Amino acid sequence: MPYDYIKFMQNPKRLTFSSFLKYLCYNSFMKVHELSYYSQFQCTMGNCPNTCCHGWQIELDQATVQKYMTMSKLDGLLLRSRLKRRNGTVMFKNSNGSCPFLTKELLCKIQLSLGEDYMADVCRIFPRHRINYGLFAEELLFLACPQACRLFLNHLDHLYFQTAEREVNYAKTGTNEDTDYLQELLGIRHALTARIMDSNLPLPMLYTGLLSYAKKLQQFYITNYKAKRKPCSLPDPADSLSSPAAPLIIPHDTTYAMLTSGFYHIFLKFVSPFLYDLCQMYFKQFRRLIPTNGDAMLKELKDFLHSSNPNADRILRAYLVYYLLENFFATYEDYSFYKNISIGIMHTHLLELFLALYYKKNLSLTEDEIIQIITVCTRRGQHNDTIEAAMYEKLKSFLNT
Repeated sequence: MPYDYIKFMQNPKRLTFSSFLKYLCYNSFMKVHELSYYSQFQCTMGNCPNTCCHGWQIELDQATVQKYMTMSKLDGLLLRSRLKRRNGTVMFKNSNGSCPFLTKELLCKIQLSLGEDYMADVCRIFPRHRINYGLFAEELLFLACPQACRLFLNHLDHLYFQTAEREVNYAKTGTNEDTDYLQELLGIRHALTARIMDSNLPLPMLYTGLLSYAKKLQQFYITNYKAKRKPCSLPDPADSLSSPAAPLIIPHDTTYAMLTSGFYHIFLKFVSPFLYDLCQMYFKQFRRLIPTNGDAMLKELKDFLHSSNPNADRILRAYLVYYLLENFFATYEDYSFYKNISIGIMHTHLLELFLALYYKKNLSLTEDEIIQIITVCTRRGQHNDTIEAAMYEKLKSFLNT
């Protein structure tokens, strides 16, 4: 039980009512929107083809750090010797790109010797993604995990939330308290994701329609909130997706700029060799091409992927839908519909590129191979805010031209 709550019960005058409400929000029953197959996830542990204990810097939560600091004897000494601080954040020291407590069998030494209670929160929770919006909570699975990605591929037609009411013991995120707007976002996201999966438009035309819709939403909320009047009739995505003006084709030079703005790095060779090889495939074929030739080759590459793999289009649409299911409520804080949808298109474009490159080289695209491509691209692109922001700046320059 939180310390603040104990203080409140002992002497209510010493704690503000808002703090008590914060406790209730942190530890209460509420509606939980859970991804349809969320409960099916089971970690494969030592059998994982792309362990989450390698290639990432593992940041520790304050409660775990405090626990390590107060442990006595050899276990405490060993744990503390593997910690480092950077910009106020405590993390494990990497060893050849891996967590220092990763065994040769790809298992966690901390879990094996001390139990799950001594693992950092992120290690216990990942790949589960849990967000408390105050009015409700949502729970999904990060596609950076191979097993979560396998479930995704096996449920392309079941990307929806099911609702239950149960206890939520994780804190509310964000500062916005406009519950009417939050409810509106639920409806917008549902209509948008349904349209993406059901639309017969080719992906480039779909992208144009989505950005047009994003602009309309952006303007709609700016107009209504500046005028201090409640929105009465939201834009319909069907209007923007019925007849887009022209296809949105991200050109070769923009793609190259995105990849070289942080996504690709020489150290990928050690941290993520598979992704490093994918990037090298691209550079070897496109590095010296003039824009016109690069665009033609990019189109040829993607056409070859889709002509030989009819399910590729479905996977890419579902990947974009999943991005929006996971990230669309960022607009609850910043109201930036255009940015949010643009970034989803950007990640989908890059995934299509890497699927196409891999298929051209290997003439193979099995479920396991698709999983590997999705997980490495998602880890690099979506789980590093600095890299994602740098790539978006390159895309934004193209979109604004």
